[in-house]
Amino acid sequence: MQVLEMLFVLAILTIIFGSIFGFPLALTRMKQRGREKEAIDQSVRDEMSARLAELEDRVKVLERIVTDERSELHRQFREL
Repeated sequence: MQVLEMLFVLAILTIIFGSIFGFPLALTRMKQRGREKEAIDQSVRDEMSARLAELEDRVKVLERIVTDERSELHRQFREL
């Protein structure tokens, strides 16, 4: 009977210490994951902003080609 009592006490102590020390560790890890996700999100936003700027430049060129006078368009093609 004494072995069962010792196992019971050991189980209770494990639960108590696991709760005391495990919970703050889990919170720290969750915060760290949140910061990592924010960093990834920021890099994705930066990449998308750069891509958007590139596409805006391309659209401006296309708009200029479409709206330019025909003779100006021929001249620009010859210069290329």
